Amino acid sequence: MLAGVLYFHRISDLTMDWISMMNFNVFRKLCGESTLRNAVIVTNMWGQVDFQIGEAREVELMREDIFFKPVFDRGAQIARNENTVASAQDIIRLVLDSHPRPLCIQEEIVDEHKDISATSASGELNREINAQIKKHREEMRAVKEMRVLKEEMHVLKEEMRTMMHVLKEDMCVLKEEMWAMRRENEEEMRAVRRENEDTRKELQKMQRETETR
Repeated sequence: MLAGVLYFHRISDLTMDWISMMNFNVFRKLCGESTLRNAVIVTNMWGQVDFQIGEAREVELMREDIFFKPVFDRGAQIARNENTVASAQDIIRLVLDSHPRPLCIQEEIVDEHKDISATSASGELNREINAQIKKHREEMRAVKEMRVLKEEMHVLKEEMRTMMHVLKEDMCVLKEEMWAMRRENEEEMRAVRRENEDTRKELQKMQRETETR
């Protein structure tokens, strides 16, 4: 039977990361809801943070459901470890008069004869780990999809570059063909003008001959 259980949290942490959340959730399952009244959340590392910032974080930890509020609602207490003998003694005094209770994991192993792998704490740990494995796999799948997309974009870019090169060559050929056609048309027009000029001269000659007669 334990009169108290201490859970330590660094007040210097900007927020609770996945490891911290997992540790806290496993801690709750180890204790069990009815034993949380004997728990004390101890914040330490106060010397590594501005005091006002530390106080603000402490309030947030106590008020937010995603942090420590659920255990405070069930009777848990909070204390500061200021790295002094006096603060350590104050923390111990919080649990001296508590009524000793068994932890949930003790009841599960001793009374219910469960294997430790079948306890609530182990289940919570496995759940958290499996959630992270699933998240990691999803992230890896997303990275793989991004890599495939990047490769496809690279192939498309190369195809576009090849297409533009072919189009440029086709435009050059078309340009040469148009210049050739233009020169040919100009030659034909000059030939037509020469032919018209010859015809005009022939008509004028015939006209003069007619007038002479």
